Amino acid sequence: MSTLIWIAVALVVIAVYLSWTAGRLDRLHSRLDAARAALDAQLLRRASVAQELATAGVLDPAASIVLYQAAHAARQSEEEHREVAESELSQALRAVFEDSAQAEAVREAPGGEETLGSSRRR
Repeated sequence: MSTLIWIAVALVVIAVYLSWTAGRLDRLHSRLDAARAALDAQLLRRASVAQELATAGVLDPAASIVLYQAAHAARQSEEEHREVAESELSQALRAVFEDSAQAEAVREAPGGEETLGSSRRR
């Protein structure tokens, strides 16, 4: 009889542990989904600002084309390619704003300081 009690206790302990682990995995999955959604929203915001900046006529034509194409690709990318699209958008932003004249032209435009700050976040 004592053996049956120990087996029952062991099964209850295992069941409690498995239930606790399943709860932790569920919370982790929820946090992962929330983080992914936040990253996607931030990418779309950055791409929208970059696209708006590219079409504003403030940048030179070559920089506008590079920035617009990267922003458009980021906005249209599928979920499994978002990381690559975000990297390409960051590279395009760095390439465009390496030239301090481009950054200065954006700063001088109305609302440029805010636009430049939000599009250059890394």
